[in-house]
Amino acid sequence: MRHHLLTSFTTRGMSALLLAFGLLLVVMRPADAAQSPACAASNKSITLPTVAISPGQSNGPIGSAAQATISINCNTTYDNTPNYYDSFNVQAGQLAPLDSTNTPAGGQGILFQTNVPGIDVLLTAQTVQATSGNNGPNGTFGWSMGTINCNFDSGTLNGQNCSPNPIPVTFTVQLYKTGPVSPGRITSLTLLQIFETDTVAPPPWWWGGQTTYYSGASSSFGSLKLNAVSVSMSTCNIAAGSSTLSVALPTVDTNALSTTGSVAGQKSFSIQYTCPSGWALYMTMSTANPAAATGVIMPSTTCTAGTPATNVGIQLLQSNQQPVQFNTAQSVGNSPNGKLDLTYYAQYYATGSPIGAGQVCGTATFTMSYQ
Repeated sequence: MRHHLLTSFTTRGMSALLLAFGLLLVVMRPADAAQSPACAASNKSITLPTVAISPGQSNGPIGSAAQATISINCNTTYDNTPNYYDSFNVQAGQLAPLDSTNTPAGGQGILFQTNVPGIDVLLTAQTVQATSGNNGPNGTFGWSMGTINCNFDSGTLNGQNCSPNPIPVTFTVQLYKTGPVSPGRITSLTLLQIFETDTVAPPPWWWGGQTTYYSGASSSFGSLKLNAVSVSMSTCNIAAGSSTLSVALPTVDTNALSTTGSVAGQKSFSIQYTCPSGWALYMTMSTANPAAATGVIMPSTTCTAGTPATNVGIQLLQSNQQPVQFNTAQSVGNSPNGKLDLTYYAQYYATGSPIGAGQVCGTATFTMSYQ
């Protein structure tokens, strides 16, 4: 409870002079407390959407930003102190690990490290910008988000006047690329906690109540947390119909394959992808039944019908008519922004002599990689 000034005076008669003026002033020894009392705020969490890194993505903010507002209220705290005057310095502290190497563009905000290489978390704030100097609780990393001044006011219903109160602080969080990225999942981070330091001014000369001074910051009474978020790389996707291809070669006479190494019945086919622009693309072909000749698949004994041909394989060629090198990633250039159509060829290849007529079939697997 706040105390009022107590005065007394005495008069005698209509023309009496003021005979006495007395002030009852009770002087109490200031009390000391190590820790400031805590104000009130909330714990807030922010969720960011999954971010896909595009080829050629420059360093800086990436993906969508998200916001959260925390309101700090010190009315009840002031009401529970014995002081005539309290100045509550609201502070952000206990910051998550900082990026000691990189700084945000323009120096606005704070960069926090994450467990995903090449990705930080950028935090900015309003109305006081987030900084990582030594202005947090008890001189630790952090910043002052504002001050709530409270004093006794006999004209109010509860005898208190705190202004500005509450203090709303709006935080904005966004992912920030700092270098080469390895895709992964950023684990949740408590970015900061909220504290306050109660700075008490000397009481008025007539104040008769107890005054308590505080030498340390309060315990944490609010926090801001980033929920886990995934970071992926934008990818090429195989078009419908290209994931499993069946290439039918024309029927040819055995005389077209008269000598070992001769070829016949060439047929083109294509593999289609959709890609963002900028990736360097590589195709790897492989088979379980390679022949000695480059790019040749030995015939399978599991053809669906008829007698398998003998001394005949299937050779795969790149778009430049050069044989495919099995199990070797071969460059197919840079991806366009959209549809990618890769042309290949298949043909009969005489692996020996003489040729025996029959069915010829073989299987190859293709794998697209990009960087």
